[in-house]
Amino acid sequence: MIQIFVMNGPDKGRSFEFKGESVSIGRDEKSDMLMKDRSVSRRHLKIEKKGDKYFITDLGSKNGTYVDGIRIEPKKACEVSEGIPVAVGKTFIAIGKSYPNDMLAVLDSVDLFKELDEEGGAIKDRPLTAKKNMELIYKVSNVLMQSLNIKEVLERVLGHIMELLKRIDRGVVVLVDKKTGNISDVISITKTSKDGSARAFSKTIVERVLRERQPVTMLDTMTEDGAALSESMRAMEIRSVMCVPLVSKSEIIGVIYVDSVKKPHGFRKEDLDLLTALSSPAALAIENSVITCGSQRLETH
Repeated sequence: MIQIFVMNGPDKGRSFEFKGESVSIGRDEKSDMLMKDRSVSRRHLKIEKKGDKYFITDLGSKNGTYVDGIRIEPKKACEVSEGIPVAVGKTFIAIGKSYPNDMLAVLDSVDLFKELDEEGGAIKDRPLTAKKNMELIYKVSNVLMQSLNIKEVLERVLGHIMELLKRIDRGVVVLVDKKTGNISDVISITKTSKDGSARAFSKTIVERVLRERQPVTMLDTMTEDGAALSESMRAMEIRSVMCVPLVSKSEIIGVIYVDSVKKPHGFRKEDLDLLTALSSPAALAIENSVITCGSQRLETH
């Protein structure tokens, strides 16, 4: 028997059970599992169960099939683990067991596949960023499910974010005491720099996000109203910054902050949506964990 769980799209929340050892997926009415998603090809994917292992084969679909953020080779069987999201067009499915609920919100919050044409082709002259966004979600979700202390979890999450956003120079998670609102811990990673200011972050931006509970983004500080910039931001030569709140159970528990020094446009507007979506499961992980080792204290401005 093969169980398939649909995690987003027109068939979100549905699950299917097939008694055989092979299932075909597509928009063709002859498919075992008929998909409503117009980005799915008529004959898109085949799933096979051999013993306790699952194998999927892309049948030459136009939009492809993604596993772990990587487009699998057409017409070649690929082994997949239970519960791992498989992207079929714009729809995510999981085989054998469903994916954790806290990460489903990420899939709903970010249109990873807006580059795909709903008739089954990629929109011309637009870079395919879905692969990188998917890879980041997979990596972050896997980290959040591991049994690590929260400092190590957040350092890894920041590392994966910076792997995707290449021009970002530092990533910081600032945690606050829910009772006092004061900064209680700071976890950060930075790119190698001889300048000590690279270990700092903009307290002005962080305090604004904590106060307003809304994301803040500046793609290029040189084009911003001077009143919006603090003297420390000018001194540190921060050229782009992005900061999103961490909210758990309607309470703000901190922020995720990234910036780029000396280089503008360290990210795109779409990246703010992705970071905001990732903040939800990150906040849940923080709320459910206890920091077991000291956090690195940073100079703040």
